Amino acid sequence: MTDFTDPSESRIRLSHAERDQAVAALEAHARDGRLSDSELATRSASARAAVTRGDLAPLFADLPGGLPGSNATATFAPTGEPSRYNDRYSGGSTEGWRLVWTSIIPFIALILFFLTGLLWGFAYSWLWFFLIPVVAIIAYADGGRGRERNRDRYR
Repeated sequence: MTDFTDPSESRIRLSHAERDQAVAALEAHARDGRLSDSELATRSASARAAVTRGDLAPLFADLPGGLPGSNATATFAPTGEPSRYNDRYSGGSTEGWRLVWTSIIPFIALILFFLTGLLWGFAYSWLWFFLIPVVAIIAYADGGRGRERNRDRYR
């Protein structure tokens, strides 16, 4: 792993992977409640626009563990794809099941429509399509307030 804290390498240009690693570290700090959504957006934009390794230093100056890539922040290093993709589909994320169910429920409703329509007639089989908004309401009923409540706790 690259050590961004080495002052002798502060003028070395960043790769796309190193920028993604820095953004993943910022997202991890935001998940832990250290950064608000607006701070995360600002710092992520700066990390994506960073040209040299030295440009990343101010983004992590007030965060524990320092810059990504040092031994202290090994837990923030992304594995595989950048974390913005991993978090969405990870098992521990509520966004993962929300995305899956709201994506597949139209297909389930369509299958149930044809099955019940062919077996018992199409008079009431259209009611299966009410599953689509019902599942969306159940999945997103909190309106994101859970995230705001957790974020406000650390302010």
